[in-house]
Amino acid sequence: MSTTDKIQVLVVIDSLRHGGAEKSLVSQLRYLDYSRIDVDLYVRSRGGVHEASLPPHVTFVDYSPRGVRKVLLKTLHSLAIRQHSRGRHGAETEWGAIGALYPAPRKKYDVAIAYQQGVPTFFVCRKVKAARKIAWINADLAAAGYDAAYCSKFYASMDSVVAVSATLSRKIAADGYCDDRKMLTIYDIIDTGAIYNAATLHCDMTPIPDNTLRFVTVARLSSPKNHILAVQAAAILKQRGLKFVWHFVGDGPERAAIADAIQKAGLEGCIILEGAKENPYPYFAAADIYVQTSSFEGFGITLAEARLLGRPVVTTDFAVARDQITDGYNGLIAEMTPESVADKILLLAGNKSLRQSIGAQGAAEINITADTESQKVNDLICEK
Repeated sequence: MSTTDKIQVLVVIDSLRHGGAEKSLVSQLRYLDYSRIDVDLYVRSRGGVHEASLPPHVTFVDYSPRGVRKVLLKTLHSLAIRQHSRGRHGAETEWGAIGALYPAPRKKYDVAIAYQQGVPTFFVCRKVKAARKIAWINADLAAAGYDAAYCSKFYASMDSVVAVSATLSRKIAADGYCDDRKMLTIYDIIDTGAIYNAATLHCDMTPIPDNTLRFVTVARLSSPKNHILAVQAAAILKQRGLKFVWHFVGDGPERAAIADAIQKAGLEGCIILEGAKENPYPYFAAADIYVQTSSFEGFGITLAEARLLGRPVVTTDFAVARDQITDGYNGLIAEMTPESVADKILLLAGNKSLRQSIGAQGAAEINITADTESQKVNDLICEK
């Protein structure tokens, strides 16, 4: 098949910095059938650590504004972000302010994929010419603060809308964002072989005393991940006399606020802000307990990765947590309070056999998403 005979696909995402959607996209792109598909990738903000992991078949394209448009975009972007705290999602305000500044791609595509809610979806809907358009949703839109009346107009023009878990798919439709007849479920790919290999690689991790437990949270330092709740739980654990070191692996806009909360709680020796890591998997592998304190998730890919590596997990009870976790069987589910998170951690901390059984159960679960979900994506792109 010649290049001109291949299906021409555009994929749009905000960036390839650390995050579940970014990691998911890179995994999906590795498994596309490039004998039938050509992929252009538009990343609004370049330089993310996941760019190095992209397959060589993917071509970066640049549809960003230039000149006066670029200056206006930066100015209006700052104003839009300030509006975020005034009751409207920043992406909706941003698109209303600067969407017109984005030039439409001249190339017409067979398939255009918005691999993220917000501006990527708005861009594909309004700016891209394509025979078919597909939107991916990786977050609980209602919990994230997106307006259903605003977003539903964009999703109505899509040919298919993909959610990354069955619960999320039902919730998106029930909350009024999209007609359920357009909704599909395609789970994030967990690339087991790559994760196993990456987990064995060396990293400079802070050594801890033998009588100290190591907790790990891998997440972008942003408000949906709710690190402040983790700090509050850590303060309770310290007050109760537990010896631990808790690694926050990731970076993001909440770093200063989290660092301030750690300092005010006197937890500088107990919580370490590790920053973003190109390879976080040695941290997963070293954890006595993996903890996720998110307010909401689309799927919760780090929970799946921790379980794959045999780590006992504690998670807050966000809407899709129970798609993966059966409380007391392959993880513990806490209420979204510092006391509940601390209690669940203490339960595991004081019971080594429970940690081992929960970790073993997660490691024993067979994950075949690299086969099943990649096939769904290829079929979706190549359908007539």
